[in-house]
Amino acid sequence: MTYRPFVVLAVLVVLAGGLPACSSGGADPSGASPKPSADAAQALEIARRFAQCARDHGYPDFPDPVIDGAKLTYGDWGPEVQEQSRAVGEVPECKAIQDQIRALGDADSAPSAADLERLKQFAQCLRDQGITGWPDPKTDGSFPIIGTPLQSEAKSDRTRAAMTACKQHWDRGFRVS
Repeated sequence: MTYRPFVVLAVLVVLAGGLPACSSGGADPSGASPKPSADAAQALEIARRFAQCARDHGYPDFPDPVIDGAKLTYGDWGPEVQEQSRAVGEVPECKAIQDQIRALGDADSAPSAADLERLKQFAQCLRDQGITGWPDPKTDGSFPIIGTPLQSEAKSDRTRAAMTACKQHWDRGFRVS
């Protein structure tokens, strides 16, 4: 299985203001971390350039992306880094880098019906875990929390615990809108 759609989605989720994202892929039977595919390595290189662009344009603590096994991540993402990512995306040089990532694949397509159902189950689980008011996903798979009290609570210990408890429904990254 190739990493391409998942890595591109992971990077786009991060750059578009989403939360941490994972790609799929099998573990190496020897226990070693799987080597990223050429597409994953290319996405990682472009994402590193975006992180540097962010640091060059007023966000000195913007984290570098890493591939940990089959997972492309920027580490402990919270609302402040998501907002920085959106702001940096307005800088022409940085937007050009985002466009390069988008050119790697069509990650903005709507999720499959099965994935949308899993996202709905994830949302219900979060509500069951005490994150009241967590909305169902929109048809594009994003959760409309920007500008709501949930946006500022996204990094709280309570929300993190709920997301961990709900991983059986959705264990990949997702977008917020």
